[in-house]
Amino acid sequence: MKKNYSFEVSQLKKYRLVIFSIAFFTQLLFLYFFTIVGRFDSAESDDILRNYISLSGLASTISMCMLVVYGTVIVNRFLVKNYIGENKARLYAYPVGRSQLFHTKVTAFLSTFFIFQLLGISLSNILFLITETLFPILDTAQPAVVYLVEFFVTAIATVVLTISIIFLSSIVGIHLNSTVATMVTGIILIVIFGNILAMAFVSNLLITLSSAILIAVITGIAIKITGSKIDKEDVLTR
Repeated sequence: MKKNYSFEVSQLKKYRLVIFSIAFFTQLLFLYFFTIVGRFDSAESDDILRNYISLSGLASTISMCMLVVYGTVIVNRFLVKNYIGENKARLYAYPVGRSQLFHTKVTAFLSTFFIFQLLGISLSNILFLITETLFPILDTAQPAVVYLVEFFVTAIATVVLTISIIFLSSIVGIHLNSTVATMVTGIILIVIFGNILAMAFVSNLLITLSSAILIAVITGIAIKITGSKIDKEDVLTR
């Protein structure tokens, strides 16, 4: 099992830097974008852009959208394509149990994406908070660095939701026997969760994190059901 896991993780090495780079640069870019807009726009309706927690939520939402799109591309190549069409016959011939191999692939993808997305967003947040504390753009009563915990909670919720959406999309792709379905589902879920996430981050971080964990649990159940389906599935089923 450990050997299989190490092999599956090695298959994802080439994606690590890209995941980290998208997370880091997208987060940093939009943190500063919204901060600058908030600094120079005096409209009362834009008070949300003069609050560091809200800025973090908005930037994280965009990072999530970007990474879901890239993540669905990876998961199609790494996971979905192996469980649709004629590829199933070759994969099911492996001496490893079907569901065991499926869960190993899921775990490998989960650990890789979680670590490098969280690392990218967290380093971006830390850099932003330090520079904004030393050379503030926003005129606020408290230094930006005091919001470190809130930024970390936002990052965790964002990563959990990103991975959940990617896996839910892949499950749809496997059940519909289509990599296109994975991409379409991912885009639909981005539209739904993207707007909800942006509003939720502004209102209550604890509720947002709890909701993200709940969605992750539902995703885990869906993955378990899919693994059981794969165990019982006929190789020739299309």
